[in-house]
Parts: sequence; structure tokens; C-alpha cells
Amino acid sequence: MGKKDRPDESAEAQSVRAQDRHLAIFTVCSNNYMPFARVLMESVRRWHPEASLFVCLSDEIVEWDGLYDGPFTVVEARTLSIPQFRRMSFQYDVMEFNTAVKPFMIDRLLEDGFGTVLYLDPDISVYAYLGAVLQPLRDGASLVLTPHLHEPAELDSDPSDITIMRSGIYNLGFLGVSNCAETRFIIRWWMRRLRHHCVNQQVDGLFVDQKFMDLVPGFAPAARILHDRTVNLAYWNLNQSHFGGSPGHWTVDGAPLSFFHFSGFDPKTPDRLSRHSKDFQPPQKSALASLLADYADRLMRAGYGTIPSALYAYGRFASGTVIPDHVRRMFRQTTPDWSDDPFETYEAYLHQAAPCGNRDNARLVMTNFMHYLWSFFNNQRYGLDPERADHLSYLSDWYVNLARTEQGFDHRLIAPVAERLGQRPFTDSSKARDHGAHRADLSVIGYLRTTSGVGAMARSMLTGLRHSSLTVEGVDVSFGVVSDRSDRSNERWLHENATGRVQLFANINADQLPAVLDHMAPRLTEPAYRIGMPAWELEEFPRAWLGAFDGVDEIWAQTGWIQRMLAARIDKPVIRMPVMLTVKPPPPLPRRYFGVPECRFLFFFAFDFLSFIERKNPEAAIAAFRTMMRSAHHAERAGLVIKIMNGHHAPEKHAAFLAAVADDPDIVVIDKVLSRDETLALVVAMDCVLSLHRCEGLGLVVAEAMALGVPVIATDYAATTELLSERTGYPVGFKLIPVKPGEYPFGEGQRWADADIDHAAWLMERVIRDPEDAQRRSAAAKRFIETHHGRDAVLRRQLARLAELGVH
Repeated sequence: MGKKDRPDESAEAQSVRAQDRHLAIFTVCSNNYMPFARVLMESVRRWHPEASLFVCLSDEIVEWDGLYDGPFTVVEARTLSIPQFRRMSFQYDVMEFNTAVKPFMIDRLLEDGFGTVLYLDPDISVYAYLGAVLQPLRDGASLVLTPHLHEPAELDSDPSDITIMRSGIYNLGFLGVSNCAETRFIIRWWMRRLRHHCVNQQVDGLFVDQKFMDLVPGFAPAARILHDRTVNLAYWNLNQSHFGGSPGHWTVDGAPLSFFHFSGFDPKTPDRLSRHSKDFQPPQKSALASLLADYADRLMRAGYGTIPSALYAYGRFASGTVIPDHVRRMFRQTTPDWSDDPFETYEAYLHQAAPCGNRDNARLVMTNFMHYLWSFFNNQRYGLDPERADHLSYLSDWYVNLARTEQGFDHRLIAPVAERLGQRPFTDSSKARDHGAHRADLSVIGYLRTTSGVGAMARSMLTGLRHSSLTVEGVDVSFGVVSDRSDRSNERWLHENATGRVQLFANINADQLPAVLDHMAPRLTEPAYRIGMPAWELEEFPRAWLGAFDGVDEIWAQTGWIQRMLAARIDKPVIRMPVMLTVKPPPPLPRRYFGVPECRFLFFFAFDFLSFIERKNPEAAIAAFRTMMRSAHHAERAGLVIKIMNGHHAPEKHAAFLAAVADDPDIVVIDKVLSRDETLALVVAMDCVLSLHRCEGLGLVVAEAMALGVPVIATDYAATTELLSERTGYPVGFKLIPVKPGEYPFGEGQRWADADIDHAAWLMERVIRDPEDAQRRSAAAKRFIETHHGRDAVLRRQLARLAELGVH
């Protein structure tokens, strides 16, 4: 509201406005709440053009077009005078951290010389000049607070005076302070407290920054409690006033509304005021409905819902593992003197052996994190003694089998315990020591002529082991195969019968393993030590398939994702055995060979209809590409190449997919079988590989692109997280959704990832815009693959295990 929008002001009013030039108004938020902050600040600017406006970002600035556009200055929280900032940002969840930095920002603004500072939560909108809160400060108040309630709420109101006493008498969505000694005394005390005690533990009498303010009237004689019902109107006090009016003229008990606090409001459900209350689902034509609709519209236009929570700078360890709230709580409760950067070092501490726990079995280790969980959950602490081997075994099984589904832990937190559990003793390794005449040391049995991913992995296993001193043979499996079987790259090593003392069933999945064993029984020399090497993608391995492993002696899990599912569920060794993922660079082929644009930045996506289109999720890749094309500065020179195969096995889905992209000139579909070299040459010809899968047991396309030095953008979920991190590529945020009926075998009751389209689109634009960063990451990815999945590294682990079986 500029001067021309106001009636002529008196000299006194003009003097007041002059004082307001020393006024700072700010909010605090993380990146995903910036749309709220922008709407707030636009509303503040209308009524206070003379004030200095700030957004304290409890996050780190990212390059997102328009995210920080507005009449305000962004101040990163890490630039404030917060002692041991990395520790504080680690120990709190996002809500706790956002509230903890508040007094530090106030202190900064007071130090910068502002005479008056107002704090407003980002989910507030201002509807009038804030004289109601500024006048007490001009009159000498040190702080101005607003109570949640203006009268008792002792009936069935939601919330009631009892629940308000638990969360805090005053709502800290608003706070006004003047620059005086009493204020600075309170703010510095508040800063000291919030460094360690800004926690959401209402049962212990603490609720982030808010409960501390209950003490302020006793500490600060000049503090003022504001009883004006037109300020900080929200779901907690709305039923104690009459709200009315019309757009531009909202009223509370007949007086103009000063500001409304939309706490818990979701603009996608604008007919409900707050998720925190069952009340206030207003009639469509009411004043409240009109207010909510207007606010929802402004939020949506500001980009609500498009800023990924995955951008939060303090949500993950340096490795990429998501930090759960239990870890943050453990950190502040049990390791208060931690001196190193916890984002870099605390993850390893979680997996170290705790001082307690039975030590009779090396497979069973009570880790520091398991010990914390045992002490946190009463049913475990009272019912289980980790000093007993049987109880520790139960705790380990719970951690591996249920901690992910019950607590939502990132599987990377579970993998080290699963790997130890998998080291079960041999049941009978003597079968591997039969030295009958003309027997090979090892038979690799798999789909060695099939051009699918499982065929490629079986061939990789055979090729790698052929570089050892062992006698190794390949045995092709054709039983039940419907994919193309034209690969002959390993033909000279193939035999009709499996004579190996050890017989490795490479990438033959559990649903097929019993039938393959039965079908091939005449071709399998006895006795032999048999190793299964199954793939699986969903979070939980089907119980119905566990019996399939009765026909083998142990399992090699090619990823920690698979090992986690099986280590505590079958009574056989489940060994983490990485597979060779390096590839020989193919003879180069020009883009015109594949019929794709030569002068565009090309993204690449590939899937096989036999691998379930719902799991591979090309819809997300297409949506992300189109979102990027609508917003990116370089969209006119970008394209998406999608390689598909086996569409004839799912004709309806194949037709629907082709129809979805038919009218898009920027999307090219390659719908045919390519040779191995052609496929790799196609990947090399691309600028970036995209994999917005819902789940992966390995992620061969991701791995091969990394090995070939091509940048990769992939869903940060399932087995690909063992390959791709912020250092080696571009992980995409996601939310977990239920697997719908018919989308995947044994998917009922399970979840998988739904990639964040906006985050993926932003990363795609970032790869185009910053090729040097993309090159750094792809070079790091190539080194990672060579170090951890190169032929020599993998072969050492394989031969070490085979030597334990007596094969060397």
C-alpha cells in the first residue's frame, strides 16, 4: 500500500511512519516453505513499505528460478552467530531447527541497529497496518506477546485450555521486540536455551521455542501481553471471536483484521482451515471460506508444492543417508560432547558396537544405534536383555526386518547389521570339495544368451570369474525365457552340462529357481555346493518364495537392498557379493545411427516392458522432462530419448505409452532390440541418463551410465542409492506410495517410491546449466564404479568366499 493508497496522514502519523524506518520484519523458513514466506512478505510490504524485510533461511540457498524473488533480503542461518552451527542443525528436525534459529536472527537485527523487530511465521498473511503491535513497543514495551486464547476453553473446543497449556500460553508465530537492555537480556537467554533444548517433547514440558516464552512476563517487567483479537487470529482462537467481512475488508468482532495465522492450512484442501483441528470446515459462501480460497490461490501462484523437501540441506548424512528423528534425539541425549562434524562422522558411530550386548556370536552385534532404540522403546527394554544371545538375536532380526517399515529408516542405516547377520555358518560345504575327474571348479548358470538385464548380469559374472585361476564354465538357461536370445558374446565358454563343484545360479529369481533346478536336474552334476543369486525390487521379499531357496546352500546378494530382505529370514548364509559393473567402452556410433537429434542436449530413459512399466515409471520421466521444458532457459535445445523393448508382451500398455508421447516432437522413442555394443554406444551418445524408477534391486542402466562417465539423475530409493549419491550423481527426492493392485507381483501391502517431478525437472535443468559440475560428478561416479565394482575388486571378494568353501 503506497502513499497514494492512504488518506492524507497527520503530522503525528507521518512521524510514526518515520520511526518505522527503523523497523525490521522477518520470518524463518526452509526452502520448501519459501512460497509461504513470499506471500507473507508481499502482504507485509503492502502495509509497511518503509520497513526492512528479511527471510532467515534455515537451509542453504539453491539455484531455483524465482524462489527468492520478493521484497526481502535472504539471510542464511549459517551466517548467524550460532556456536557449533553444524551440531545444532544436526540435532534438530526441520521444525525444531526453524524455531531454534529465531532468537539468533532477532539478535542479528538488533545488533544491526534496528529499533523495532517483528517476527511473523511464514504461514501468516497481513491485512492491515500493524499499529496494534507497534504501538506498545513505541510506548516502551520490551516485548509484545499474543496469547493463544482470549478466554477459557473448557468445553469440547479444539484445542482446549488444557492442550494449550501443554504447547505454550503464547503463540510464537508472532513476537515483537524493541531494542533495549531488557529485550537483549531475554533474547540472549532464549538463544542459550534453544541451542540445546528446542525440542518437541510436550510430555516433558518442552515445545520448541514456544514454552520458554511462558516465563517471560516474570522475567521482563516491560513485556506486554496483547489482548487485541484482530492480531494472530487462527484456529486456536477463531471460535472466541466473530470473523466476517469481505475481501479487502475482513473484520474480527467488527474491527479490521490485522493478520491471520494459517497454521496447518493446506491450499490443496482449501475447505479446511487446519490439519491441527477438526473444526472450521466453513460453508462455501462464508467469509472464512472466501479468506481461505484467496490465501490458497496466492500460495499456489507463489509455487506451493513445487519446492522439494529433498532440497533441505540438513536432512542427510554426507553419504546421502536420511537422518531419522531417532538419530537426532540420540545425538543430543547420548553424545552431548561430539566435536566433529556429525554429518560427516556420526553415521559410522551408529554402527559401532555398543559397550553392552552378548559377545558370544560375531554375527550378533549390539550397535550404538540399536542400543539407543532398545532403551527408547519400553517393550524392548523391559522384555529383552541384549546380554543374552537369544534376545540379541531377536533384536537384530527386528532391526533388519521391521525397523524400515515400522520406523521408516533409510535402508542404508540397516545394511551393516544385515551384512553381519548374513554371515551364517555353512551347513555343509563339503560338497564343494568333491574333486571328481573332469569337474570344473565353478559353473555359472544363467540366462547367458538373453539380451535382458538379468542376462547381462549373468554374463558379467561369468566374464569376471573367467579372469581367475579357477576353471569356470557357463551353462545357459532357456527354460521359461520369452525375451530375445540373440547374445552370443560368451558362446565359447558355454557347456551343455554343469560340472562345477560350485554351481552359481546367477540372476535366476526365486519364483523361477525351483522350476529351473527341476528342469535342469539331468544336467547338474552331483554333489555340488549351490549358490542362489536372486534379484528383487520391493521393500519386502515375498514369503511365498522363501522356500525356493531350499534347493541351494547359500545366497549371494548383489546389493545391500536384497541382503537386508533375506539375511534374517532364511537359515542359510546370505553374503553381500557386489557384481562387476564396469563395462568396456563400445565402438562409438554417431547419433544419426540411432535417429536421434544431433544438436540437442539429450536425456536418456530405458525400460523393458517385461520389467513392469509401473516399476520403471516412464510417466515420471516424461512429466519431469516436460516440466523442465516449460521452465528451463535451455529448453529449446533439449530432448528426451526413450529406449523400449518387449512391448509386444504388453500390447495395451505399449500402445498407451506410444500414444502418450506421439505428439511430442521433443521425445524420440527407440522401439527395437539393440546389440550389447549398440546399447552401450547409445548411452555414451547421450548427455544424461534419467531413471525415475519406483524401485530397483540393482539398477543396471544407472550403473552402466556411471561406468561410462555419463551423468545420472535417479530416484534416491532402493538399491541405486548404493551407487548414486550427491557426489556421484543427482539423487531425486520421493514420497512412498502404496503399490496398487496388479502393478507388481506380491505388491499388496507394500510401498515404493514416487519420484518428485519438480525436483527431477530442476536437476535436469541444473545438468544443462552447469556442465562442469555434471562432469565432476560423472568422473567421481566412474571412479566409484571402478573402485567398488571393478573386475579386480569384485573378483577378490568372490574368490575369498569361494576359498572359504574350499575352492581355490
